[in-house]
Amino acid sequence: MIGIPDLVTIGIYFLFILIIGVISYRKVKNEDDFALAGRNLGYPTLISTITATAIGAGATLGVGGLSYNLGIVVLWSVIAYAIGLIGFSLIAGVIRRIEVWTVPEVLDKRYGKTTRNICTFFLIFGVIALFGVQVAALGTVFSVVGNVFGITYSGAVIIAGTVMVIYTFAGGMYAIAYTEMVQAMLLLIVLGVLLPFFIFSDLPLEQMTTQLPTEMKDIWTGAPWHVILGWFLTMIPICFIDVSLWQRASSAKNEKVVKRSILVSTVLYFLYSVAIIMVGMAGVILFPDIVSKFATSDVVIPLAITEKLPVVVVGLALAAVLAVIMSTAASVLMVAGLTVSRDIARIISPNMSDKGGLNVARGSIILIGVLGVVFALLMRGIFEMMMLAFALFVSGAFIPTMAALFWKKATNSAAVAAMVGGMVTVTLLYALNKPLNIEPIFAALVVSFLLMLGISQITYQEGKVTLKLAAAGSD
Repeated sequence: MIGIPDLVTIGIYFLFILIIGVISYRKVKNEDDFALAGRNLGYPTLISTITATAIGAGATLGVGGLSYNLGIVVLWSVIAYAIGLIGFSLIAGVIRRIEVWTVPEVLDKRYGKTTRNICTFFLIFGVIALFGVQVAALGTVFSVVGNVFGITYSGAVIIAGTVMVIYTFAGGMYAIAYTEMVQAMLLLIVLGVLLPFFIFSDLPLEQMTTQLPTEMKDIWTGAPWHVILGWFLTMIPICFIDVSLWQRASSAKNEKVVKRSILVSTVLYFLYSVAIIMVGMAGVILFPDIVSKFATSDVVIPLAITEKLPVVVVGLALAAVLAVIMSTAASVLMVAGLTVSRDIARIISPNMSDKGGLNVARGSIILIGVLGVVFALLMRGIFEMMMLAFALFVSGAFIPTMAALFWKKATNSAAVAAMVGGMVTVTLLYALNKPLNIEPIFAALVVSFLLMLGISQITYQEGKVTLKLAAAGSD
């Protein structure tokens, strides 16, 4: 149960976030400081911010809830994302070197404004949805904690959304980087170590494995093969085009720092996720009536916190869950701010000053924050909504972006066709509820790849195509 000391702990955490935002405000002199923290982050801050970004609401509440339903097979989704992070570490140096902040900006540099506009349109919808998922996750936490001081789900969503917007608006990447050092420690120590310790002190692993249904212990057949394939085809590509990861790569002191930081963060993310999966599975035995009581299995981690941890530690754990949500939400808002500033405002006004760009970025953070809160009030469900948002972006942006960076024969016409073809395919298959068990992201990536390859071969003319950006960045 939650007590007064726990509420005090949570209150102190929120106050800390706001103070950091105010202090960081003074460090922000221009858009480069706001977005990239002066391109000067070292190992401690960079490892912390990448780890906290990887461990979001989806990787905590979503993975915990999915593990409650499916069991150990959820580990494949974790493996897929870890592979994606390792893959991203191989291109992170290129991204830092070419000094491009957003995916639409990459598409513009290589193909022109049409692809940039298409990508920006879908990216804005995606970040609104992803921010909404984070604040909805906080509402889920409060639905377990109870009506503390009369705070309802809707009230919690509004309060959390407001705090997230304020501190991201004020301090930008400086605020995110500094707060995520504390957030990462809370996540790894309290949720990754203390929560499993208390859970399995009451329920030994041997006892849990004996009582769990057989299918929940089968990593090979615990979920349909097409679902597992969908995890891999979504989680791996999203790491390559996740603007928040691009932002962190560009914020590093140098290429060596960013590559090593990503690899360390990958290990921390994997170990943390394994702990969350095990707690989620234990919830089947400890809390067998979750779905009938709360209408969702996403509450298993918050419920384990409030029911199995001692006073004060409950407050620390809930603060850690808040850290999960806050870090991801802040990253999403930063993506939104940069996208509007660099991919919309600067197209309309190419001569915009750094100060003007900073003001636009901050203003868009407020607007998209409000829209995300509205979205959170209208929807419920975490992991599935996150996967859908990822799939929509990956289906259109992944193939053209990778071709822009690494394939010299990629052409403008092919990029437009690949983006539109991928997005239309994934949207249509989701609308038809995955006919014949066709995984939408698989079909979309195949369509996007074939269009990119085929039309590029037809339209490519030697000397009339811009250089692949990886080559341009090495000059």
